[in-house]
Amino acid sequence: MPSSRSSSSNNSSKSSRSSNSSSSGSSKSMSKDNYYCLIFIALIAILFAIYYFTYKGNREPFSSKKNSSGSSSGTPNLKAAKGEKVVALFYADWCPHCVAFKPDFMKAKTDMKGAKSDGKTLRLELVDCVANKTIASENSVSGFPTVKIFTDDNKSSEYSGERTYEGLTNYLS
Repeated sequence: MPSSRSSSSNNSSKSSRSSNSSSSGSSKSMSKDNYYCLIFIALIAILFAIYYFTYKGNREPFSSKKNSSGSSSGTPNLKAAKGEKVVALFYADWCPHCVAFKPDFMKAKTDMKGAKSDGKTLRLELVDCVANKTIASENSVSGFPTVKIFTDDNKSSEYSGERTYEGLTNYLS
């Protein structure tokens, strides 16, 4: 009988080792899962930090922005001087139509600098409606892009032509 006791004791010892090794394997698996989770969270945090600093780096502080006339006040001048006509593009950078039209407007601004329309000198201005919400609301801008024309007699009208370089320059010529 001693042999049966020893074999029984051997089996329980083996069983105990087996459960220890399976629990240690489970523990290793668990720590491996925790490791992957920790790496995933770290990766998300790094990507968020990159996005945040990239976005913040692309946004200039409002006070240092220069308007189209070169002043650093950040507020575009839409008041037409005597003998002048101001053409203003009211835009928002998040608007896909504005993103498409803004380069055409900038080209027209460069090409038509000092040009005359109806005997008045043209001046083209850009108004970022996100940065200049009050100016946008004062001029009843409700959609983007909006092009308004201001004259020296304090009248304004809205341009309703094509939002292209050719459409704008043909209208103003």
